[in-house]
Amino acid sequence: MTVETTPADLGEAPDEARPTPGVVAAADRTAAARRGPRQLRAVLRHPGLVAVLAWLVATPVAFVLPGIVGKDPFTVAGRALPVASGLLLVSAVLAAAAVARRWVPTAMDALAGASAGLAGAWLVLVLRSALYGTPFGFGGLSGDMLRMTASVTRYTVTTASADTNIVGLPSEYPPLYAWLVGRASVLLDQPAWRLLADAEVLFISASLLAGFLLWRRQAGAWTAFAISCVAVLAWSDPRKAYEVLALVIFIPWVLETFTRPPRNRLHWLTSGLLGGLLVVLYQAWLVYAALGLMVIIVLAWRAEPDRWAYVRRLVGVAVVATVTSSWYVLPYGWTLLTDGGGQLVSDLYTSPYYLSGLLPFLDIQSADGSNVLLRALQLVGMIGLVWLLRRTWWAPPLLLIAGAAFAYRLLSMVRFLLTGHTAFAHYTVRLYGVVLAIAGVLTLVHVVPLVLRRLRVVPPVGLVGAPLAVLLAWGVTAYTGAWMPSINGSGSSYATAAHAEPLPGGGYPRFAPASGRPAWFPVEPIRLAVEDVTGPDPERVTVSVDERLFSYLPWPGYLSNDRTAGGTLTHWDERKAELAALATQRDPAAFAAESAATAYGPIDVFVLTRDGDELIWEDLRFHRDQFDERYWAVRDDLPAQVAVFVRR
Repeated sequence: MTVETTPADLGEAPDEARPTPGVVAAADRTAAARRGPRQLRAVLRHPGLVAVLAWLVATPVAFVLPGIVGKDPFTVAGRALPVASGLLLVSAVLAAAAVARRWVPTAMDALAGASAGLAGAWLVLVLRSALYGTPFGFGGLSGDMLRMTASVTRYTVTTASADTNIVGLPSEYPPLYAWLVGRASVLLDQPAWRLLADAEVLFISASLLAGFLLWRRQAGAWTAFAISCVAVLAWSDPRKAYEVLALVIFIPWVLETFTRPPRNRLHWLTSGLLGGLLVVLYQAWLVYAALGLMVIIVLAWRAEPDRWAYVRRLVGVAVVATVTSSWYVLPYGWTLLTDGGGQLVSDLYTSPYYLSGLLPFLDIQSADGSNVLLRALQLVGMIGLVWLLRRTWWAPPLLLIAGAAFAYRLLSMVRFLLTGHTAFAHYTVRLYGVVLAIAGVLTLVHVVPLVLRRLRVVPPVGLVGAPLAVLLAWGVTAYTGAWMPSINGSGSSYATAAHAEPLPGGGYPRFAPASGRPAWFPVEPIRLAVEDVTGPDPERVTVSVDERLFSYLPWPGYLSNDRTAGGTLTHWDERKAELAALATQRDPAAFAAESAATAYGPIDVFVLTRDGDELIWEDLRFHRDQFDERYWAVRDDLPAQVAVFVRR
């Protein structure tokens, strides 16, 4: 008996029930057409994703646009590009908001995300406009930027945490920023000092984006946008771009890690990773706010329904943060313990701004009044933190962060009077100044609707975004004026210094000002003179009269030229004493032997300034007779009165 199987028996549709290929294709196209709008709507429901996409698209354009326009940054025309583009961007956002509110109200949050991404890209446009024509970053190669550039260059030859000058010592300063730039230099085959300006620009821009993404988790999209803009306007020194990014992350990280916000907290693993990032990026914010953090944790623990779960969460965060930062913390901590504690000299420098900004909302320094709006916002924030202390979830932790930083400053001032150590207390205003500005935004967002309801006032729809528009328009002009090079005394001296810095091979950048130029230091002739003796890539320890040498070349140094720039582990005073003893040793053979075996290792290269037969390093004077040519290769014919002595 033959059994016939039908298509139905096989789970198939009979031929007459099967759609034709053309019908299937049409149905697929219809389904795809329906999926397209649904997918777009899904994207629009995530303003953070929109912000990232807008930033990724607009940032490359903003990066190259100043070079295409080609305007001298020291002219009004040079400032016109960032100002005009910023105001046009504000106008476009206002117009888009009016259309969206009228026709697509569900897209308002996405518009806030797009605005955040575009605002971050606009920061790139401003800072690239300020640096157009120079390869150097803000500040050139002076002060802190001299040392940061040297650190960046050091990380082109090592991947481990490393001191800026001294081989074998781990870094005391948080190393991640310099490490990233140094390793990028190797990857891109570009001089590290040339990449620092790009890193400054990108980190400042990313700060605004990071602030929006974190605050969006607990606040409305437009509130998060306003907060991220205000945080960058309150303090965003491009020389310290890594500090800016760390600060922007730190404030919402505290709220999401240790308190109970209205929406879900960050996962403990994410909080731990961000905590470790803060340690290796710039840990000072944790130190300044430490007292406040302890109080926040105690108060949060007492309010928790499951206290042991909260403790387990904190332990998990701490473990992850420790593991993440261990490549920096462990080598430094171990060396500190085994080296007798080192010698803290870096905070003996007294900044001229040590007493500035104690109460930032009363510190109106700009003659043109460009800080008035920010100071008013900080005053509102101060009042709001006190007034809303028991009415909002965010006021207590923000007040504790600001209060702890202010207490740190006051206690450090007492210590300064007793010991001369500043504890870098003047940096605390950056923390509590930004906290107060953020609190000002949150206060207005909380209070203004309540006041309007109490007064039974319904503002016209078109005026709802007016305060934000005013803030953005002010921010465009204020930020541009603050960071473009100086014109008639108005602008950034750090941007001016970037253009005034001499190039390593001689000459100056394209728009270098006629006055205020530092003297050229002949790095390239020095390199050639040393490598004539040592061969390429020398690893010989060098004492140099000008530390710009280490900004360009990854050579090991014996000590920094500035005492307050020396790390705790470097034993700066002892090294200086060794160098001073050498300066008094007039016997050439003994000088050669003793300089090869100091208590902290050999000195193989001296780069000194000629003054007749005397050779100068800072306040020490060596003599030409000490460098006998039996022991040293001598080049005393270099430009800029520089003499080089290389151990044979």
